[in-house]
Amino acid sequence: MNEVLNKIADIIEDYNNTKINDGVKLNEQLKNLTSYLYYIEGIKSKYHQDYEEIIYDKVNNEKLSVARATNEANVQVPEVYQLRKLTSSAYRVCDAIRSNISFLKLEYNNVTKNY
Repeated sequence: MNEVLNKIADIIEDYNNTKINDGVKLNEQLKNLTSYLYYIEGIKSKYHQDYEEIIYDKVNNEKLSVARATNEANVQVPEVYQLRKLTSSAYRVCDAIRSNISFLKLEYNNVTKNY
């Protein structure tokens, strides 16, 4: 998991240093970022399953309230929170890259248009 998260962080850092008009590099970054997010979603679903099982067990077997069971699951599986926050941020970076690519397409179409 950490290896994939580090790769995502590297892509985001590379995006931060990319020139706004480098469409080829932006497309490559978007492709790589979305691919790694796909893998992270698989990892995230495994942790979420563990998280839900803890809550279910605590509520049904130990007779804890759902709120208390959720708090204990948060402590036992902190990766759920971490992955939720990191993937949310990474998806926002994807949106920003898409916006930059769309802007470049619009500019290209305006320059090549015959009036």
